[in-house]
Amino acid sequence: MAEKNPTVRARILVAAVTCIERAGLEATGIREIAREAGVNSAAINYYFGSKERLIALALESTLDQAFGEVLTDFDTQRASGLEVLPALAKVLEDYLVHSTRYPRIAHAHLHDALVKQSYEGPAVKRLNAFLEELTLRVAPAAPHLSAEELRITLAQLWAPLLTLGMLPGLFSAFLPLDFTQEADRRAWVQRLLKGLER
Repeated sequence: MAEKNPTVRARILVAAVTCIERAGLEATGIREIAREAGVNSAAINYYFGSKERLIALALESTLDQAFGEVLTDFDTQRASGLEVLPALAKVLEDYLVHSTRYPRIAHAHLHDALVKQSYEGPAVKRLNAFLEELTLRVAPAAPHLSAEELRITLAQLWAPLLTLGMLPGLFSAFLPLDFTQEADRRAWVQRLLKGLER
């Protein structure tokens, strides 16, 4: 049996993410992924064992980008000298840009929670672990909030970001914001952060 090529494996993972974002989770099939990756359909099973395993690994890689990079970026902003709330504002603005650019990926992450009311999936677990870590980082800037109040505030802050990540046009008829525009992002994030201020 030939040795598995890590470049081909990585190309298939990228193709899966691309197909999910283009067509949505339900409409993404083995043939589309294989075509996007420039491989035959048998390569999916050879490298991943099943479509389900491939999709899980592809979405896991985007979770690393979604939550792991937010914390890393926050820590980088803090190390550069920004106070907690300005650093948080910066990473939230960046998150808003990226999440609203890839709504089908955001939806795929929370598919089981949205469709099946199942909250045991990797995205929900990562979200909650992420919020625990974020709470530790933000707590020094909000000593006026109890631990419970801070957790409530961060959940309230993150809920609309998740909603807009999946449904970026949801409020466009009511409130025509364009999150590709820095002024719109900044105004949205500044309003979200009001709950953390004294």
